[in-house]
Amino acid sequence: MTEQTTYYKPTKLDYLDDAATSIDDEVRLALIINKMKPYQIRAVYDEFEDPYSSFNYDREYSDYYWSRFKKAVAETKPDVMLM
Repeated sequence: MTEQTTYYKPTKLDYLDDAATSIDDEVRLALIINKMKPYQIRAVYDEFEDPYSSFNYDREYSDYYWSRFKKAVAETKPDVMLM
């Protein structure tokens, strides 16, 4: 292997953009949540919920994203606790 070889390391926020763009489409959001692991669901929820996160930096913070995401998670994966 050479020095330029890079490895893909999955992050907790892999599905943040997908979840944000499909926040109004409940069916599509449920499909995305089904692909996510519990630690990724919690990380995306934390990003939506935190008014000082990089996600909320250029948006006016409201409960719009995290409340819809939390509802979709409760319906799709009820075993995942979001607090």
